[in-house]
Amino acid sequence: MSGPDPLLPLPPALDQLLVIRRWLELTLARVDERITVVRAADAEKARRRPVPEPPQWWIEYGIGVGRAPERVHTGDCPMSSRGRPATAQNVREILLTASGVMACPLCRPDSELGLLDS
Repeated sequence: MSGPDPLLPLPPALDQLLVIRRWLELTLARVDERITVVRAADAEKARRRPVPEPPQWWIEYGIGVGRAPERVHTGDCPMSSRGRPATAQNVREILLTASGVMACPLCRPDSELGLLDS
């Protein structure tokens, strides 16, 4: 450093600086220990928190300005993406009225709803 720091005046003696350094090391070790304890407690809370149930139905939307529905899934389908949860009524309406929307061939929401294949 080029000059004294006005915010943190330090003594010029080596033995005093070494004492301050040791105190800072011990304080940092205590802070690190506390961080470990807090992180462990947060992780335990997260493990105990129940996982939210997936929605029963999912409507997948396309990419772009229109973001029109493209495909319908059951809520736990691993193929669903870019969408949002929906009700059974929403899914029925989309499958029966919207053109170009298809039921997912993997999870078959149309079969679960008792609809004929589109």
